[in-house]
Amino acid sequence: MKGILLVNLGTPVSTNKADVKQFIGEMLSDPYVTGLSPRLSSFLAKKIISPFSAAASTAKYQQIWRKEEPQISPLLYHMRELASTLEKKKNIAVEITMRYGEPDLLHAFRELERKCPLLHEVVVFPLYPHHAQSTTETMKEHIGRIFFSRPHSFRLRFVEPYYNHPAYIQALADLARPYLNEIDKLVFTYHSLPVAQVEAAWRKGKEHDYVYQLKETNHLFCHVAGIDPRNTFLFYSSQRGRRWLKPFLNRDISDLPGLGWKRVAVMAPGFPIDNMETLYDIDIEARKLFMEAGGERFSFVPSLNNHDSWVEAIWKIVEKG
Repeated sequence: MKGILLVNLGTPVSTNKADVKQFIGEMLSDPYVTGLSPRLSSFLAKKIISPFSAAASTAKYQQIWRKEEPQISPLLYHMRELASTLEKKKNIAVEITMRYGEPDLLHAFRELERKCPLLHEVVVFPLYPHHAQSTTETMKEHIGRIFFSRPHSFRLRFVEPYYNHPAYIQALADLARPYLNEIDKLVFTYHSLPVAQVEAAWRKGKEHDYVYQLKETNHLFCHVAGIDPRNTFLFYSSQRGRRWLKPFLNRDISDLPGLGWKRVAVMAPGFPIDNMETLYDIDIEARKLFMEAGGERFSFVPSLNNHDSWVEAIWKIVEKG
């Protein structure tokens, strides 16, 4: 029998400044994220970046944190809901884990074994559709290192990037369709990456090429949703420097109203689960910039979360294996 492990990057355990600082420090200590040596990454993250950015990040997390019970991060809440829905609908053991923070990998393995005593295969399903050093590669290294540190009764199978899988594209179209009426432009936004990392991956071929993959997602989405690609824009968010992929969402989206495009829908296909980058960077910050620049309507397209079409898509992608 097999189980499914849903993987994401992670979230602070609370909006306490110390917890946010710890999370930032752990994530940015990862050389796969920074592209620097482990020692330098750790020094910069824990001694410089996290102490200075924790206050601002804490304020952002406080704005998006769930006010309802359970009072946890939206990312953790939606991952739990997705796992529960998938488990019930497909009668298969499903657990979640984070690359950084909780719930950790060993706990997820133990829970899968408890739910499924005859477990022989765990399908690792990353909740990021496109390949990147800072997501796909660090996830595989982390899981592989922990898995092979001790014997297990089951094997692992990693789901490869599914940026062009028809079921994923269809799920995006099904979710977005109600938000696409009476707009001037559709804005796609993705997490920015350092240009040096992107260029190094591009040299390895399409299976590593982040920009190629996200543009293919956009192209396929437009075809399925019946959108003219000329009526779309591509922006990048969450950049940490000038030599990152641009144009930047938190700067250049304010140009659109002045060009006559005052009604937009904004979606982030690279984030199947709502998190800081969708709920704050898009729905709060980008919305404010756009409306203050003369925009008339800003439609935020939520992430797939546990949308029915997304649950079916995950199952089809897993079964394709």
